[in-house]
Amino acid sequence: MPKLMRCEYCGLLQDEPKGVKTCSRCGGTLCYEARPPRSEAEYLAAQMELDQVAAPAGQNVERYLLVTIRTPKEVPPQEKPLAAQSRPPVNFIAVLDVSGSMWGEKIEQARQAVKQAVQYLRPGDVFSLVTFSSGVACPFEPTPVNDKARKAIEDCLQTISAGGMTALDGGLETGIQKALEHVLESNLVLLLSDGQTNIGELDLEVIGVRALKARQKGMLVSALGIGLDYNEALLAEIASQGGGRFYHLEHPNQIPAYVAGELKEVAALAARDVQIHLNVPQGATLVPLSATFPVRQEEEQASVAVGDIPCETELEIPLRLALVGQSSGSKLSVEGELTFRSPAGNELAVRLNRVTVRFLEAGKFSLREGVVTPVVERVLEQMRAVNVLGIARLMAREPAKVAERGVEYQRAVHRYASLLGDERAEVESQKIRQYFMDMQQGPASAKSAVANAFTHLRRGKKH
Repeated sequence: MPKLMRCEYCGLLQDEPKGVKTCSRCGGTLCYEARPPRSEAEYLAAQMELDQVAAPAGQNVERYLLVTIRTPKEVPPQEKPLAAQSRPPVNFIAVLDVSGSMWGEKIEQARQAVKQAVQYLRPGDVFSLVTFSSGVACPFEPTPVNDKARKAIEDCLQTISAGGMTALDGGLETGIQKALEHVLESNLVLLLSDGQTNIGELDLEVIGVRALKARQKGMLVSALGIGLDYNEALLAEIASQGGGRFYHLEHPNQIPAYVAGELKEVAALAARDVQIHLNVPQGATLVPLSATFPVRQEEEQASVAVGDIPCETELEIPLRLALVGQSSGSKLSVEGELTFRSPAGNELAVRLNRVTVRFLEAGKFSLREGVVTPVVERVLEQMRAVNVLGIARLMAREPAKVAERGVEYQRAVHRYASLLGDERAEVESQKIRQYFMDMQQGPASAKSAVANAFTHLRRGKKH
């Protein structure tokens, strides 16, 4: 069986080549992949890649790191919860819009969704229900789940009716407050709405910060938008800042399946509180492409908050690395580790491989020198998604700036895509322009675009 070798420049893991041992992708130096004694953390796979391994000497440059995390279909037995538990306990807070627009099938499906979700809950879990319309109420206070509580919840749901306006921020605030009363291993605040918030705080940035603060206290905040009248930019902002997921539901009959699916996914995670820790060169700055993955940096130590990751998922996280110019022949490297908590509660770590930028004499450097095409392609996909969410955000907050900012996004994409050639740069620029035009065609197009972009950035993909 061929030995595995890792490129110290672009980060690709590959079979040992015959003859000259250079990277098949970027021509960089290969080293045998270090194989320390097997540890519990190895069930989580992580790889870091670089989009361009060369840079001109004497110039400050930007390069993209792409960190890919893969989780297994099941965690190994030693990292599963204690035998007495089939999963860690869940604190589930349902925050329901019961404004007038929810009347009819929507409110009925919402009731059924919560009823079904509660059947999934087990002894040791906690449930609470918050509703919002013109005002905010908590018809079911945080309560440990048992058969008596389930019956009480069902009775409570039958008393809920729709009417009034939409105090969404107040509902979210109360839901978070209730979550903090019984903090458990998993804490899900799930907001469901079909309309525009029109009472209380309206600024999506302010509301998003509320979700971010909840995330920092161990909450996961997800959002479901129903139909074509809700504010997709707001719900995506809440989910992004809250470390959760955003779903666009076209029909009310989808509500029960999505609520149940979100609860089950949160209760059966592969890794919790995942963080990327990188050692970056002196003077370098690490910036996330998406606010979904915030970065904290102190000198040469940078950390990226990833959050919780479900089983059988591949998540790609692009990070922009700004480097200070170096003399010809110099090399700058980045390496680090991934830390997380297993379902059993163990604190684990996985080593992240090294990637390296080499600086060439300015006269010997060309725009596409050392470009790693597969990585650039994947970063471009992420850029498209980030730009869609950015335009949706502007359409909600500052519509007058959409055209101007759209041109800026196009130029940025054109500039980056030029690494793949001038023709490709034009294609990518026009693709972004078309996305923006489609989003302005109507609410259905806008919601679909935002949901697809969010899925690409935050929810990852099954493998």
